[in-house]
Amino acid sequence: MLIVETILKPDRFGGIGLFSATRLPKGSLIWIHNPIVDIAVTPEQYEALAPTFQALLDKHAYPRDYKAYDGVVEYNADNARFMNHSSRPNTYQDDRRVFTARDVQPGEELTCNYLFFDPRCDVSWNEEPLVNVDAPTG
Repeated sequence: MLIVETILKPDRFGGIGLFSATRLPKGSLIWIHNPIVDIAVTPEQYEALAPTFQALLDKHAYPRDYKAYDGVVEYNADNARFMNHSSRPNTYQDDRRVFTARDVQPGEELTCNYLFFDPRCDVSWNEEPLVNVDAPTG
């Protein structure tokens, strides 16, 4: 669940991105896991959903725990689902929190490294050089 003010606007890829509405100093806590907003969906629940909602999950959900992958995905029901990938993100995360990795200016897009929480994610479309996802970022 996002705990800072953000806005949605077009990103550089022609989609939608999540942008900071305020200045966020390095180390600012911007997201915490909240099971009311960050919804876990089991494989059985996924199969019972309408195809339109399955497509939404396919686009915006990610493995709840890729290391012990049990097929459960997590869907952010707030605007956090619009945070885009970068191999040089301005955020980093621990198990259930996301912080800014450096100062973030108002109007700057908030980005994360998808490979941190889903190493099987296809980011081949990204033209940035890959970085070591195990390297400390914060």
